[in-house]
Amino acid sequence: MPETPDRDAAEARLVSGGIISLTLAARRGGTEAIVTTLSGLLNGWAVLVDRYGQPIAAVGAGRIHIDDAISAATQRSRRIRHPDLQVFPVGRAEDPRATLVVSARRGVTSRTRDLATQAAALLDLTFFPRRDGRLEELARQDAVDVLLHGSPDLARSLAGRWGITGTQLVVGVVRARSRAVMLESRALEWLDELELPPLAAAVDAEVVVVLGPETVGAWSERILTAATVERVPVRCGLGAPAPFGALATGRLQAAQAVGIALADDRPVVEFGRMTSVEELLRAIPAPAVAALVEPLRPLAADPDGQLLESLRVFLSENGSWEAAASQLGVHRHTLRNRIQKIEELTGLSMSSAEDRALAWLAVQARVWF
Repeated sequence: MPETPDRDAAEARLVSGGIISLTLAARRGGTEAIVTTLSGLLNGWAVLVDRYGQPIAAVGAGRIHIDDAISAATQRSRRIRHPDLQVFPVGRAEDPRATLVVSARRGVTSRTRDLATQAAALLDLTFFPRRDGRLEELARQDAVDVLLHGSPDLARSLAGRWGITGTQLVVGVVRARSRAVMLESRALEWLDELELPPLAAAVDAEVVVVLGPETVGAWSERILTAATVERVPVRCGLGAPAPFGALATGRLQAAQAVGIALADDRPVVEFGRMTSVEELLRAIPAPAVAALVEPLRPLAADPDGQLLESLRVFLSENGSWEAAASQLGVHRHTLRNRIQKIEELTGLSMSSAEDRALAWLAVQARVWF
């Protein structure tokens, strides 16, 4: 039956009203509300699938529909049992970070396309939040703290809300060699440029960043550009990919790696590629490693960890009082007092090259073993 002007106008009104409904849903309920509203507008079903083929949200869809949506989103070579699916990328079309798959009652193909396209654009804003000046610093700090120390289920759920999917995460630690650098602001700007969730929080004189493993290469390149081209005195250490619930270790690894980056004047150091010391420690029998770490045991009793951290930074800065004190954010006299206390507790002398080497190996062994 041919289209008429009245029918075209009615269709346009339905699409316009639907777009308004989707926008209100995005403001009030975010991702779930968008998918729910879209399903109702289409009188069908809608499924949002992440880049790993995992369903994020599904409304009006049974198990078979969800399986078909995953196959359509990931382009798997299996038979799709439900016909007339429409697929819409969420994010950049050339590299979508999620896919919206919908099925509507027949006869409304153009309306389905228009409404689903709008929904995909809104999902890009809700499921993958950009940096927003209204985003409170406390929210980011709490999110990073949960990812580092929360239970696996809680951390996984929170990561999904911030647009990070998959089974593993990478923790990065960023430090600046100058206090003049607004480190947290810079880190947030770089994350925004890369269209990554703003999961960064300032902790003392450093910034902790949480990344998906697939984004580490882009993040490393951005740090390299900042350090070498833009002349920003920044260094970054990256822990090894770790599952949810085990990111606290990744945080320690990243701290070790950024210490090497500062000592060797390298923009980025990945813990997983720091093989020489690790191989040396693995070649040493376990009792010998335990004996190596033993002198540092009294430092572990320090409730706030200042002594161990001061030792690590002092060693990573090759014994430079000025550089180490700057990294720790304390006066040189304070650092000297701490090192003196460390020497008393451990029996090691920081004026001895041999003792400094033993202390550095012991600090490394605490992270690896």
